[in-house]
Amino acid sequence: MESTMTGNASGKKKEIHVGLCGAGIGGVFAAIAIARAGAKVTVLEAADHLGEIGAGIQMTPNVARLLRKYGVDKVIGDNLVRFEELNLRRKDGTPVGYTQTSRIEGALDQPWWLVHRHHLHQGLVTVARQHGCNLMIGSRVVEIDYLESNEVTVRTEAGETHVFDLLIGSDGINSVVRRTLFPAVKPRPPTTNCAYRAIVPYEQIRHDPIASTLIQKLTMEVWMSEKAYIISYPISAGTDFNMVLSHHRPHPVSTVEDISMADLRAEYATFDPRIQRIVDMIPNAQRWPLLVTGPLPSWSSPCGNVVLMGDAAHSMTNHMAQGAATSMEDGAFLSVVLREVLAARIALPDAIRLYERERMPKAFRKQQVSFLNGAIWQLPEGEAQRARDRAMEPELRGEPLLRSPNLYGDPATVLEVYGYDAEAHAERALQEWYNGQDWRKDEGTGIEAPVAEKVMNWFLPEKEKFVSKI
Repeated sequence: MESTMTGNASGKKKEIHVGLCGAGIGGVFAAIAIARAGAKVTVLEAADHLGEIGAGIQMTPNVARLLRKYGVDKVIGDNLVRFEELNLRRKDGTPVGYTQTSRIEGALDQPWWLVHRHHLHQGLVTVARQHGCNLMIGSRVVEIDYLESNEVTVRTEAGETHVFDLLIGSDGINSVVRRTLFPAVKPRPPTTNCAYRAIVPYEQIRHDPIASTLIQKLTMEVWMSEKAYIISYPISAGTDFNMVLSHHRPHPVSTVEDISMADLRAEYATFDPRIQRIVDMIPNAQRWPLLVTGPLPSWSSPCGNVVLMGDAAHSMTNHMAQGAATSMEDGAFLSVVLREVLAARIALPDAIRLYERERMPKAFRKQQVSFLNGAIWQLPEGEAQRARDRAMEPELRGEPLLRSPNLYGDPATVLEVYGYDAEAHAERALQEWYNGQDWRKDEGTGIEAPVAEKVMNWFLPEKEKFVSKI
């Protein structure tokens, strides 16, 4: 392969020490990916123990592929739950949209998993340690010096000093790294929308003759209403019923709030009696903000030795279940370009610029799609709601649609969001970088690799792919 060499043109392998500030889902996943690429990895976590708060999370096919590739799925085991179908309903329970999960999984050749955040994080931590990542708890970062040299010096509250070739800010909404780079940036709620999160054991639901009719099989359910919705799905090996209960307040919500359970129950008092009964079983909950960060003009320091990822760079609303997934994609993309830095084929600042150039528009696109899906699910009763329901109605008869307001089954959205492969994207971007052209092309036909992949290669065996000829 002809390439334009940058950095160390001798071909001698480089050694780089990558630090990550924050050991959440995105940070630990990135640590695994970057360690697999060959870098030394240290993760600094402020908390005194490793763990994830919250409830369920979706590992959609775009990141299920990464869990499988890195062996994390084997560690998590049965706590990764698959479900049969998605039912979109009006708030009274009337079905209006439908997705058969096996069709999505079959088309993308990847599973669609549901998992408790704790189980996912535990699995990631186990695999990170297997790959030699140094996960340091009680290491709250208080000072970052990145301007004096190409190296980054980090000081913690405990008085420890760490020096890295690259520091990645994986420290979420309240990112210290982002605050250091861009002190004026503050995540904000774009509307008054916010959410409760709750778990009820399936065993408890089975004892209720009305509510139990909802759990005859493992499904994802969405009840849509004006300025509110509920989404539910199974987690924890199918033993827990996870809910996200979206709603609006008179004012924007910026922090986690304690609530009255009576207020929560009143919010959904006119919903389907089956889900009402389950809502009444929720023992306690809090109100969570839906904060959006950016889009930012940059995710990095001027010389590329500090860079943001995940919620620190691009937090988004939760309506497409892509917050953690997008963070994991960031880590996967970074690992591919850092592999080239380690091989001395590209300089570190160029690798970071490439990451920003390619991933920033992807993340912004997801922020927009996620917000709009929330709008679709929260339409008021009326002409717009009836148009939405009519457009989805053929799904109830099993008729395939070319496009649908049901974005969890809409063909274009499924391919764009759930069919995305962050590592393949990084490889294509590197080819463009090296060759100084838009994409690899077949010299005889002029066919570009991404076009071949989208139109033809997706169904061909590896040795028969058109891209192999390019």
